[in-house]
Amino acid sequence: MFIAVGLVGVLLLVIFLVLDDVLDGILPDVDWISGPVIGAFLAAFGLFGWVVTEGFDAPAPVAVAAGVAGGIGLGWFAYRFARLLHDSPTDATPSTSMLVGREARIVTPVVAGGSGEVLVVLGGQPMKLTATADDDLAVGTTVVVVDVQSATKVVVQAAERFWASS
Repeated sequence: MFIAVGLVGVLLLVIFLVLDDVLDGILPDVDWISGPVIGAFLAAFGLFGWVVTEGFDAPAPVAVAAGVAGGIGLGWFAYRFARLLHDSPTDATPSTSMLVGREARIVTPVVAGGSGEVLVVLGGQPMKLTATADDDLAVGTTVVVVDVQSATKVVVQAAERFWASS
């Protein structure tokens, strides 16, 4: 019996971890009751009950008590782990306004008053954007973004000139 309960618990745990959003409405809206907590409780209940019964030849009431204790322990751990993941802070979503002050590299020459292209890293991803500048800038020149005009267009300045003026 303990093995069957444990296997059902493991199955529920996997199902709720994979299909949590789909199955969200079938459980009561109580903070500590969730699919993973129920699955963890049943899996630990089955495992601890089976170990106490088979390994120590204990009577059924002792095995049930051990199963409940193990289930509460693992269920509590599953609850705390889920809360930790849910409450963990995340970084702000990258936006082009975060480019101001970042260094970039010219990939298509910029003619003074005209436009070219610059490669800049935002959120760990390289982005190629249209760039304008007051000076001519050759391919490979390191520049600093001084203004963002749109989601795809920035104003840049040669890094040496930018850092010398600051």
